[in-house]
Amino acid sequence: MDKNFAKVQLSAEEMRLVRDPAWILTKNSVMGKVVAMFAELSGVIRVGGAHRVAPPRRAQGSGGKEPKISKGENYKGLPWVMLDYPRVFGKEDVYAIRTFFLWGHAFSITLHLKGGYKERFLPAILARRAELAAAGFGIGISEDEWAHEHTEETYGPLRDGGGGQGKIGATNEIPGERAWLKLSARVGLEHWDEAPERLSALHSLLMEILSTENLSDEGDR
Repeated sequence: MDKNFAKVQLSAEEMRLVRDPAWILTKNSVMGKVVAMFAELSGVIRVGGAHRVAPPRRAQGSGGKEPKISKGENYKGLPWVMLDYPRVFGKEDVYAIRTFFLWGHAFSITLHLKGGYKERFLPAILARRAELAAAGFGIGISEDEWAHEHTEETYGPLRDGGGGQGKIGATNEIPGERAWLKLSARVGLEHWDEAPERLSALHSLLMEILSTENLSDEGDR
């Protein structure tokens, strides 16, 4: 049978990798270690934040009371692992802290607030924005609510915005003009050995700021 097949050619580098199983086995080992790291981290943050996870009663959302670890192979072509806790996701209301590992990029920890949760917790965030900035948190500036990677297009410096009341972003954005708010800090892969401690400390800071002890009772009425 005479059949002309289109040639699917490999570059020299692709041919080298396709003939070498070691690199993919190493990648699988690394991903397993990230999952194990996040499993240990989830236990620490669950104990440390359990008494603080008190979302406003009027906001709606779906989720769970336990930390959740997920992983995948194709966030913009790259493997990833994420840990969500607390995790309440609704169409109009989101209240979550997401710890994320993206292959080739970094670890990150992101506070994601939307709808009633954003309205409820924004005063506490504004009151502590200088501390958040000092800890390395930036503000989400992308139009994509679910962008996770740290680039100049996704996160900008967290500033108080000069003279405008309530301004918090790099472009003097007023958070009330957008339904959602994201604050995120990264931990570079060069800090692998210290990553669990750094991520735990960042998570604790967020939970402290969001805790009911730092908020008035007005939002729950």
